[in-house]
Amino acid sequence: MKKRLPALLIAGVMVLSLTACGSKNVKINQRTRQSTRTQIINQTSETKQTGTSTAASTPTPAPISLDKLTYAEAPELAALVKAGTLPSIEKRIPDKDNIFVAQSDAAGNALEIGNYSGNFNMTLGGGSWDIARPVLDSIIRYNTDGSYVPNVIKSFEHNSDYTVWTFRLRKGMKWSDGDDFTADDITFWYYMVHINNFDTKANWAALKDDKTGNYAVLKKVDDHTVTWTFETSKYPGNFIENGDFKWCWAPSHYLKDLIPSSIYVQNEYWKDTGLSDEQVVANAKAKGINYSKVSDIGKNVCYYFWNTSGLPTVNSFVLTTKEGNNSRSADLCILERNPYYWKVDAKGNQLPYFDNIYMKKLGEGDDSVTMLAEGALDRIEVGMDQVSALMAQLGDAAVLKTVAGSNWGSYQITFNYTNSDKKYADLFAKSEFRQAMSICVDRDEVSLRVSEGFLAPGQCAPSAGNFGYDAEWSKKWTDYDVAAAQKLLQNCGLKLGADGFYDFADGSDLSIDFISSGGNANFIYSILKRYYDALHIKTTLTDYEVAVYDKLIDDNTWTAVMCPRMSAGGFSLKERAASFVPIAQAAEWYGDYGTYYTDHSKGVAPTGDMAQLVKLYEQWTDTVDSEKRDAVALQIYDLHKKNLWSVAYLEGANSYCLISPSLRNFADNLVSNDLYQYANIYHFETLFRK
Repeated sequence: MKKRLPALLIAGVMVLSLTACGSKNVKINQRTRQSTRTQIINQTSETKQTGTSTAASTPTPAPISLDKLTYAEAPELAALVKAGTLPSIEKRIPDKDNIFVAQSDAAGNALEIGNYSGNFNMTLGGGSWDIARPVLDSIIRYNTDGSYVPNVIKSFEHNSDYTVWTFRLRKGMKWSDGDDFTADDITFWYYMVHINNFDTKANWAALKDDKTGNYAVLKKVDDHTVTWTFETSKYPGNFIENGDFKWCWAPSHYLKDLIPSSIYVQNEYWKDTGLSDEQVVANAKAKGINYSKVSDIGKNVCYYFWNTSGLPTVNSFVLTTKEGNNSRSADLCILERNPYYWKVDAKGNQLPYFDNIYMKKLGEGDDSVTMLAEGALDRIEVGMDQVSALMAQLGDAAVLKTVAGSNWGSYQITFNYTNSDKKYADLFAKSEFRQAMSICVDRDEVSLRVSEGFLAPGQCAPSAGNFGYDAEWSKKWTDYDVAAAQKLLQNCGLKLGADGFYDFADGSDLSIDFISSGGNANFIYSILKRYYDALHIKTTLTDYEVAVYDKLIDDNTWTAVMCPRMSAGGFSLKERAASFVPIAQAAEWYGDYGTYYTDHSKGVAPTGDMAQLVKLYEQWTDTVDSEKRDAVALQIYDLHKKNLWSVAYLEGANSYCLISPSLRNFADNLVSNDLYQYANIYHFETLFRK
């Protein structure tokens, strides 16, 4: 689809945890059904926090006295200081009024004071984001309950009508090469890198006025303060909480000779470099950045910057400059401790604890499970179907950790409510039809066949512990009852044909022709087809290449989808509302209703509850107060509960990993989500080995 958006969303949630802790007996469906909200943690001396917290809090760290902090550093850094090749720690990191003191993990638990611990070992997939996941530091940092704290920036604030946002930086903060990190690095990023599309990401909606579409005006107030000014109100949900707005800085001292004159945008802070595209290519080559096109240089040094060896960052670890280990395609990619990193623990020890992160590309003969047991890896991801067997095999040599997913149920199906064939559109609009397609399936059997019972029967609804969880909703239309399903179909006007399958009332054939992509639905369809046949509903499944599949959706020439690319639901609207509301050409479950929102000359105008979703969404975007905004979001959830435009057969799936039992500060209650940058939620800078 032309405007496909990622499916994972952010919300104020707590998550499910499954912890084996070395036990050899992991029982089927041994799932945590309780959740605890975390209290928002003060992690800086000047912190603004947002989020909902309505239940009891987990124990939080005791307040510390910044005045009593005594800075300490890793032995390898102390040796460099002694040798005179590195400044003292007091000259490398912010003072006590500006330092980030890490006291809690993402689930709100107090961190254990660690020790400096050698190398962290993990596998490397080689994707563009693989290096970033463990190390990338963003503007704010989310906790698993949806609250957040300023992270790279020290604080943020806004004026009374939300047209002006102010970011305050940490005085004394530096880039990984020791150069000062200041407001100039923000103005440089915005005017020389971003709005000219040098980074190829000038479409970040957070930096555009919601009403006019014009870019915000960025002003430098002083060396450590900037303001963003919009023509109309820019509320938190569309600015600071926006998941695409992960950073707003670039090392101006390193990149200023890589910006060609051909893309210059007039601004008051930076002059035209006067550099030709050819000169920029040559300058980049001199820095070891080998691309023949300016566009490729911009994308890789200004967006995928963590993959460029020698490029300064503010992250906890930086890519080594050592040849052979300084590429994400290397057999062993090494990320080295940032000696200028701006976070310390509660006793003043500079983070990170690990000296390096070793990211290993596994060869054909490598077995990650054996490598974990032998200590060659500290963490591996495992499939749901492997958990019981691996824990029995490894015993005390591994600890099982669960990271909750955000999908509203697994194995979703949805229908084309804007189908050009009115008979299908009218049928799909009837809730009785969707209910019949739901209750005709024995979810207990499906659970055993696809997950050995790990995934419990469920519906397309928030998981237990998640924002908006509703026990009644999670079980709606899940009782297995074929006879009741057949009566529902008859109430829809369907009639059994001579071939034993239901036809439309006019005698024309009815066939629910599912489409899917990437082979994701093949196995589940082989299970579900038997139930559909027993219901006397004729079905087919055709799996397509992604490009072909997307074109079918875009052209509105499809009937039904199994395992859609963008499922209904997720965490909440706080990151990307397009999974919940028909506001883009993004999710299959609303199809051409979403197309209409962005261009009224195209698509289909929504009516009824589908139109009400849009109305509530627009109310949500214009609501400032976080709790009131959540209340509006829950009204949207209620419409999903009422209609169940998508049906799921099992609860939402989690992901699982095994870690070394010597690893510390690796939290249990975590979330797999794009806004948390997936593995970044582990807070690698606080992990250590004991």
